[in-house]
Amino acid sequence: MFLSVRHRYNRDMSKILIITSDKTGSGHRASANAIHKKLEDKGHQVLQLDVFPLMGKMGTVMENSYIPLTTRAPFLYYLLQRFSEYFPWFIHMPMYFEVRKNLIKVIREYEPDLILSVHCMFTRAISHLIRKEKLNIPFCVGVIDLVEPPKVWEDRNADLTFVPTQVIREDYLRRGFAKEKVVVSGFPVRDDIRHRKEVKEVEHPIRILMVNASTDLKKNLRFLEEISRLKDVTVDCVCGLDERMHEMLFRMKEEGHLKENVRIYGFIHNVNELLDQSHILLTKAGPNMIMEALYSGTAIIVTGHIKGQEDHNYRYVTENGYGLKCEDPERIHDVLHDFIEQETLQECLKKIAEDDIGNGAEVIADRIEEFL
Repeated sequence: MFLSVRHRYNRDMSKILIITSDKTGSGHRASANAIHKKLEDKGHQVLQLDVFPLMGKMGTVMENSYIPLTTRAPFLYYLLQRFSEYFPWFIHMPMYFEVRKNLIKVIREYEPDLILSVHCMFTRAISHLIRKEKLNIPFCVGVIDLVEPPKVWEDRNADLTFVPTQVIREDYLRRGFAKEKVVVSGFPVRDDIRHRKEVKEVEHPIRILMVNASTDLKKNLRFLEEISRLKDVTVDCVCGLDERMHEMLFRMKEEGHLKENVRIYGFIHNVNELLDQSHILLTKAGPNMIMEALYSGTAIIVTGHIKGQEDHNYRYVTENGYGLKCEDPERIHDVLHDFIEQETLQECLKKIAEDDIGNGAEVIADRIEEFL
């Protein structure tokens, strides 16, 4: 009764269950979709499952609270994150007790050959469930954080843990993980993002894409005002699910408060096309958006982060020479002006092309197939 069939049935296929979430940020679903596609291409049967609804009212409240907490009560969210760093098992145990009854029904109905979680809240809880029920099902974890992943991702009982970088793997080994259980996969990127291997040409006008620049509405508005003052640029601003921001910006555009070089979008399905056409992405430090931009050959300015969750992700951009960090709207005009005029943009675009960012979904699918 919990299953929605998104796969072609074939008795000879291996069956993979991917644990994800629909409402705790777009990264989990995007990563799950990327891995799902690669596994299906290899002939496997795949089911994605949002586990939060299986927890009843508690799960629904938790999932629906994510966006309001991160945007309107960031300090409270930060405190919760810090608590989970010191006491991760206090997070996983309630999840286990709330989800076990309904999740075991799904597992027994679907009969997966392997379970992969791309959500940090469902790591130890699920591996504990597998052991308690004496299920002979391999369990894997796909870590979708770029720098210093929160402790709730860690599960030494997982058969495989996929991490995006060698730095994270070395950190996990220092924490006591078995080296054969930690695989550097890179980061999963959706299939519709064009992999650009050649250097993007810096042509004028410079195309700037702004997606989820900050969790603070006022800062987003100020960022856009300052960016639009740049000469010889076009700005595409994607508001996504933030209807309040979209309505406000649309009204400002109609009333003439935003310049002609600014285009406003709500929720769209062609961000991949905008990324492909853009030279610079302004975004908060969400790992999916960062990696999709790099995969498409686009330089990045990190303009914000979710406290406690994305604090260090900007380092992946700055330390590798892929862009800059500027979370101050009052400085963004000067930072972008110098970034473009001093040819730093050209250097970043060249470095991105040289490093040839890969797609972790392919590696994960390959290793799962080998494991099975």
